[in-house]
Amino acid sequence: MNKSEFLSKLDAKLSTLPRSEINKFLAYYSEIIDDRMEDGMSEENAVRGLGDIEEIAQEAILDATPLPNLIIPSGSLSKLDILLLLMCSPLIIALFALIFVFYAAVWLAIIGLFLLDLSFMLAGIAGIVASIVDFSDNMPISILMFIGSLISIGIGIFTFAPIKVISKKILGLTTWFMRNIKLRLFRKRL
Repeated sequence: MNKSEFLSKLDAKLSTLPRSEINKFLAYYSEIIDDRMEDGMSEENAVRGLGDIEEIAQEAILDATPLPNLIIPSGSLSKLDILLLLMCSPLIIALFALIFVFYAAVWLAIIGLFLLDLSFMLAGIAGIVASIVDFSDNMPISILMFIGSLISIGIGIFTFAPIKVISKKILGLTTWFMRNIKLRLFRKRL
């Protein structure tokens, strides 16, 4: 199968998505094929290396579909569906509560890391001001406070970049987590 055949089949498989989402996925896979061909692969091998078009389409639809739309379909619900939803609503509420708690914990951890870094910076600044104001009373303690404040500011400055990297990794973990939830729970329904 060549690139144009692959993209037209993928376009047909993604017909349930909005056109903007389909175009985004088509551009993504077109770029992957082009990159592989630039690396020396033939067009057929580049397309074959992508894998099964059914799996690609399922994952693309899952990625593009919001989680609430996967749980409660947008079509009309039958009386049995409504009854099952009402009976399972505590489970659905518990699922959403669990996901919310997970995301809240992640965001609170990230905010906590940045607040810790900010506290080092503010403590250092406050220590410098206090050591200058109190310099005439007790000179050795003021010098020690000044040095400790500079160390505190240094810790704040040097830990900012690692905290930023850790925060990005944690956010990437949440994206991976949500994607796996969608793949595991809703793959069969599509």
